[in-house]
Order: sequence, then structure tokens, then C-alpha cells
Amino acid sequence: MLLAGVLLGLAAGAWLLTHLLGSPEMRVGLLTGADPMGDMVMPADQMSAAYFLTTWIVMMAAMMLPSLVPFTIGASRLMRAGRAGRSGTVLLTLGYFAVWAATGGIAYVVWRGFEELAAGSPTTVSRAGAAVLAVAAVYELTPLKRVCLRHCRSPVVLLLQHGPRAVASRRGAFRAGLAHGAYCLGCCWALMAVLLALGVMSLVWMGVLAAAIAVEKVTRHGERTSQAIGVLLAALAVTVWLEPDVLATLA
Repeated sequence: MLLAGVLLGLAAGAWLLTHLLGSPEMRVGLLTGADPMGDMVMPADQMSAAYFLTTWIVMMAAMMLPSLVPFTIGASRLMRAGRAGRSGTVLLTLGYFAVWAATGGIAYVVWRGFEELAAGSPTTVSRAGAAVLAVAAVYELTPLKRVCLRHCRSPVVLLLQHGPRAVASRRGAFRAGLAHGAYCLGCCWALMAVLLALGVMSLVWMGVLAAAIAVEKVTRHGERTSQAIGVLLAALAVTVWLEPDVLATLA
């Protein structure tokens, strides 16, 4: 289908642009080691928020567009049946990414905090990294995660919730996109926190987490996958607590 091809093409372009935009200090994190290039790495306090936000938006497009394809195709069929038309699908997608763009400011503050922690003692760094993994592990197993995941997986649930407004007007389509983005944020924020701790622009860790998110959202075993990810993150938290450098060797 043309729409799927367009979305996947945009995702591929976003992955390439992420590679070009990502600076060295954004490819490592609290869990994977600091100052990998010594004096060549730009300190976090010299990176503008605008630059970070630009790369954040591109990164979110790269990671989220592939898993958004089934939802967008399902929603577009319903949009065409109403008055929103093809432009409604575009506005729904823009509404979705508006939510993730808005979270970029929070992500920047968290990333700066992680960078400051990374300059501390090895014990502090390992404890903080283990805490990030543990929080994400617990969230993956909560009822709130399951609720958000169910809404992310089904365009029908979302459009039934928002009723005729979503398919009757462009504004309604945009608002439906905002709602879908909010549920997706509720579903994935903990994994994004883990990515910030691993290396926000590391293509390897981006690929690992994007694959996990896609499996959660697209396959029929999404909830079981989420539970398995929670268990894996808990095991990693314990491992990092005991062996702080274990993830740095994989970076």
C-alpha cells in the first residue's frame, strides 16, 4: 500500500538523518560510559536545547513510524469514510508526533541530569543506571502500561472513544492524533528513559528499543512481550548494580 510505503520511506530517511545529526556525546549515556572521545566530545552544557530537540524529533520519527503503520492504515480507511478525508490522516499523524515533540523538553532536562550524574563516582553512576532500569522494569508490569498498550494497538478503540469528531473534521482528526500520541507516550516513556541512559542517539540501542516497541504494538503477543521486557529490564538492573560496566562493553 502506498501509505505504508511512504511512512516506511520517511522512517528510513529519519534513521539516516539521525546518524548524521547525532553527536558523539549523544551516542553514550549513563549506562554505557562517559567521554568516549575525551576532549573531542562537546560537553552537555554546550549543546543547545534547540539542537537536542531537533535530533529528538527526527529520532522519534525513525523509531515510531514503523510501528505506526498498521494504526495509520486502519485509521485512514475510517477517515476517508468521513469528512476528514486524506488530510485527516496527515493531521492525525501530526497530532501524534506533536505529543512526542512536546516531550523533547523533558527529555533534554533528563538527559542533562544523566550527563551530570555520569561525571560522578562509579558507584553513583552504577546505582543511578540500575535505578533507571528498575523503574522501567516495574512500569512495564503495571496495569497502566497494559491500558496504554491496548489503546496503542487498536485504531478502533481510539476512534470509538473520540466518536464522530475524529472522522468528521480535520480538527477532530488532529485531536485523535493527540490522544493516540498520549497513549503511546504512556506506553513507551519508561523505555525512552532507558534509551536516554543508554545513549539517546546510539543507532544500536535505538534499533533494539524500536524493535521492542514494534513487537509490543504490532504483534498479537504485545502484552506478553511487555511483561518479558519488564523481567529482562529487572534482570539488567540487578546485573548493572553488581557489574556496572556490563553494558559499556556492548556500546
